[in-house]
This record gives sequence, C-alpha cells and structure tokens, in this order.
Amino acid sequence: MKCPYCNKEMELGYIQCRDGVAWTKKKYFWEVFSSLHEDSLSLANGAAKNSRTIYAYKCSCCKKVIIDYSKM
Repeated sequence: MKCPYCNKEMELGYIQCRDGVAWTKKKYFWEVFSSLHEDSLSLANGAAKNSRTIYAYKCSCCKKVIIDYSKM
C-alpha cells in the first residue's frame, strides 16, 4: 500500500492489544470499557489471527499507521 501522505511504500503489520482495540468519538476515563459505548467501533474483530489483532500499514517516513477495517 502506498502512503497517502508521502506516496512511499508502507509496511504491513499488526496492531495488537490484550483487551481489544476500539475507536471512539471521545476519550473515556476508563479506556478498558471504551468498546462498550454505542459510539465505539471494534477495530480488532477477527481481522487477523484472533479478536485482539488487526492488520495495519506503517509508514516509517511519515510516522503514520493506517488501519483498513473494510475486510472485517
């Protein structure tokens, strides 16, 4: 995948977390419960080897990480 910021090739890898990874509209005081809120989107829902892992692309040049959750 090409980086949308610098157009260099990105490296495919994984984002992993023991308790799951979720995107939310706001930061919650107890992040461990962030995936329980109605505005959350689980980013690691079986996308790779287990429910706490998701594919992600890293650009070493721009220091950006991109997650494509369309394949979940």
